[in-house]
Amino acid sequence: MHEDPIIGKDVIESLTLGMYENPLFIYREYVQNAADAIDQAIERGLVKKGEEEILINIDENERTISIEDNAIGITSGQVMPILRNIANSTKQRGKNKGFRGIGRLGGLGYCSKLIFETSAVNEEVKSIMTWDAERLKDIINNRQEFSSAQDVLKQVTELNTIKEQADKHYFKVTLFDVTLDDLLRVEDVSDYLSMVAPVEITSQFIYRNKILAFMKEHGLTLDTYNIYVNHDQIYKPYTAAIYEDNKGGKKKVDDIYDVDFLYETNERGELIYWGWYSLSSFKGQMTSKNIARGLRLRKSNIQIGDEEICKKFFTKTNDQRFSFYFFGEIHAVSNGLIPNSRRDYFSESAECIEFEDKIKIAFLKLKDLCYDVSQINGFYRTISKAKETEQKIVEKEKTGYTSKKEREDLYNSYEELKKKQEKAERNLQSKLEKIKSGQSPAYIILSKIEQKHHFISPNSVSIGSPETGISKDSIKKTKFRTDRSVYSRYSKNEKKLIGKIYSAIKNSISDEAMCEALINKIEEEITK
Repeated sequence: MHEDPIIGKDVIESLTLGMYENPLFIYREYVQNAADAIDQAIERGLVKKGEEEILINIDENERTISIEDNAIGITSGQVMPILRNIANSTKQRGKNKGFRGIGRLGGLGYCSKLIFETSAVNEEVKSIMTWDAERLKDIINNRQEFSSAQDVLKQVTELNTIKEQADKHYFKVTLFDVTLDDLLRVEDVSDYLSMVAPVEITSQFIYRNKILAFMKEHGLTLDTYNIYVNHDQIYKPYTAAIYEDNKGGKKKVDDIYDVDFLYETNERGELIYWGWYSLSSFKGQMTSKNIARGLRLRKSNIQIGDEEICKKFFTKTNDQRFSFYFFGEIHAVSNGLIPNSRRDYFSESAECIEFEDKIKIAFLKLKDLCYDVSQINGFYRTISKAKETEQKIVEKEKTGYTSKKEREDLYNSYEELKKKQEKAERNLQSKLEKIKSGQSPAYIILSKIEQKHHFISPNSVSIGSPETGISKDSIKKTKFRTDRSVYSRYSKNEKKLIGKIYSAIKNSISDEAMCEALINKIEEEITK
């Protein structure tokens, strides 16, 4: 005779208290469950699309968290089998956002008591299930106690019912005596959910309508819900600028010039994934000052993993940094792409292998795009530096030099930059032809860079052109700063002394701007 198998109590810890690394995941799980319930409520006509609400309330002083929806609720007869059983979900894989029946208990690891309150339409009863999280932890940690998982669940749960209005339908979970401060920081929770939860892109993102137009053109839809954190609705916080830290604040370091799209089907014409990504100057990785940085992977418009998840799709480790050169989303559509239990990637499947093969090819193009734009930026920097030196010579020939050495050094620098500029122009022209022939989105970026540098095309650069006629040999005599009329009251020897002082300053201070400011200040004082 075979004995029935026993499932030990430690499995409860593995499936609830020890499932996830980031404690903020509990918000994702409860929002995910609420979204599935709202979908059912809309299907049954209990809620109209746009009227749905997921209300998150965080009380830092009372150390409580509640997540409530106005969805379908749970009938009194189903409360016990649904809310007390673990990993026994009735949801459908590939259709529902959650389906394993473990996420709702994640909060047990971060509170002393977890309470579910729910009511279904046409039932005049509210069901209240209480989980004693403190007792659960004590039982699990007591190594002298060998209860089965089933016995433990009976010991730590209690179900009560009270009267409720028949037209009410909702589900609410409340965590009492929250133990972790991270879960009570409203701003951090809002930032987390703004990127993880299925919400709309903020209307302030100027490329939002372009993304919506692409979706409409290709018959794409995204699940979105009205989600509030302490009464403030959250949206995906994409911006049209890239920022870096500035003494606790932030300063803009680049612009988002446009967005471009990804769209991939299998051999049967079925959509595997689609996505969008930002176009900028790609000057470097976005810092954490940009909440939405990175290419994000999503399924059912809920984030998979974190902001680093898409790094793995760059085939070379050295190229993985490019993931943070972008804002963007990759939406996995194939039903075979099923999030694993930790929701940090997909479960193994043939569809997952096909997805990775396809997206790695797309990411090679993203890598090439970053390299192309980086080279273009370098060419324009070289051209700009040469133009700046040209302009500096023009100004110096008007205002005068502090010494012959200054003039000699400036012209020598100009000659070197002129050679580099000519090479940069040739390389830029070659790069442009390659980009244009390949219809690369780098061409969009190029036009913005040209505007920023006040160029129309590489051929517009005029260094060493006949119009300027700049040549070291074309002007035989050096014009000194002290030759100007403002120094006319000084004798020849006094002018030489002033010139030596200016030259000494030039030789002693390496910061050119500081040096020039000091000389200008002295000049202002002695020529009054």
